[in-house]
Amino acid sequence: MLYSKILVCLLLLFTGSNTISIATAGDSPAAAPGNAAPISSKVSLVHLGSIDSFTITEQGTLAGRLLLNALENKDSKEAAAAKVVYHAIIPKEHYGGEYTALEWFCDYLLGTDDDRRVQLADRFHRSFFGFFAENDFANLKEYLGRKYKLKKFADSATDEGRDRLSFLEDFILFNNPRREEWERTSKIVECLKIQPGATIADVGSGPGYYTFKFAELTGASGKVYAIDTVQNHLDYVQNVSRKYGLSNIETVKDRADGINLNPDTADLVFMCSLYHIIYTTSTEEVKDRFVESVKEALKPEGRLVVVDNAVVQDGQLPYHGPHIAKELVIGQLYYYGFDLTEQYQFIPQRYVLVFKKRT
Repeated sequence: MLYSKILVCLLLLFTGSNTISIATAGDSPAAAPGNAAPISSKVSLVHLGSIDSFTITEQGTLAGRLLLNALENKDSKEAAAAKVVYHAIIPKEHYGGEYTALEWFCDYLLGTDDDRRVQLADRFHRSFFGFFAENDFANLKEYLGRKYKLKKFADSATDEGRDRLSFLEDFILFNNPRREEWERTSKIVECLKIQPGATIADVGSGPGYYTFKFAELTGASGKVYAIDTVQNHLDYVQNVSRKYGLSNIETVKDRADGINLNPDTADLVFMCSLYHIIYTTSTEEVKDRFVESVKEALKPEGRLVVVDNAVVQDGQLPYHGPHIAKELVIGQLYYYGFDLTEQYQFIPQRYVLVFKKRT
């Protein structure tokens, strides 16, 4: 609450009122700075937390321990008990987080053969499952043991150990088979009106949740660049692409200050759950170079799409993770030379902003 008050005070200091200047769809470049958005929430307008890591709670640890016991002891009663806990805490603690993915594994352990076939009918869900289930669920056991400190790992206090946990957590968050249920992913993809033959840069692709969807839509005549700083994510994307013959996907290792694409390459640059990190953790110089690399990579009529987590008002089910008010994104990108052309919000927790370069 103190941080929220400080942030609002700083905003008032710079704006001289109780509003924030922003650009909105349809504004002319000259008129845009005169428009304003009221500060109407006591919630901080931007919240980073631990980036994409979710807080460890007592009930979350209990459910994790029960699921780990179920895996290690082949005990369906433990899996059923874990599912009861997850069902109770998902709306309260980690809505949009890892719990629905872990509950999905509980359902697999409890399901009939027919139930399991339905769960694994989607080929990308099968790949997700295969990663965590191979070698008697070795990766899932490791994740539960590391995240909830249920097991000791020699490298836990090292950068390597922290990177390993971060990779596993990102993987289970981003490629969660139940992500559609809370995010309405299909509606986000539909509103982008992606055409066959398009070239898309999925910046911050992680293990390819959106990359694979874009690849199916753009087809053999299109191109999708999966761009990420984590090589393990890119290796997974490459392996799945080869497995399913998705020859239109190319992985790119980027930097904190640039996306490593040639000028005039992309019809669409897509960033999901990334801009809040850029906004809060980058120095101005790094941010300038990063956004300039995005601008250069776009074709003249290309689009920049930012999908991120909204500030949710009291009484609405929140996304329990990092968030950033869309007004901050719209305002900052306006001054980087982008005009907002469309915006969508299919759930209170997540918005879609579509920009074009100002000519």
